[in-house]
Amino acid sequence: MFDKNIGYLSLMRKLEAKWSIKGKLTLTDLTGSYYVARFSSKQDYEFVVTQGPWMIDDHYLTIKKWFPNFVPSEDYIKKLSAWIRIPNLPVQYINETFLRKIGSKVGEVVHIDKNTANAKRGQFTRLSVEADISKPLLLKFRLYGKVYRIQYEGLKMICFKCGCLGH
Repeated sequence: MFDKNIGYLSLMRKLEAKWSIKGKLTLTDLTGSYYVARFSSKQDYEFVVTQGPWMIDDHYLTIKKWFPNFVPSEDYIKKLSAWIRIPNLPVQYINETFLRKIGSKVGEVVHIDKNTANAKRGQFTRLSVEADISKPLLLKFRLYGKVYRIQYEGLKMICFKCGCLGH
């Protein structure tokens, strides 16, 4: 969990429900709020890895692919997949090419919300990006003389002066 600890059994129940696991999910708790998740179904695994970012109780669950010799106490979260919103973006800019260009200013665009991509909802655009949280986050951008804010869903510790997390 990015900024919250949660008990093992509670997390297990919430993940099984949120992910609609069809096979079996096994969690192994490690130190430092890390867990190893094992899936009996490749379909469940692919869904979890590709359809995030995931939130549990309004807190991000950061997912990393396991790698050999991983030591939780020596790892820190440098990148975070997060949902960003851009309120009141004019309709002519709600297309995949333009949204990917804006999203790339924040980080790597993972995917665009279905309702945004289909232009079904117009109050805000919504993108999933993998942002480097060791650097200040982009809080706004200028487009043809107008300033547009960027909202980060679930990130409550952003300094709105410098864009850094945690102070």
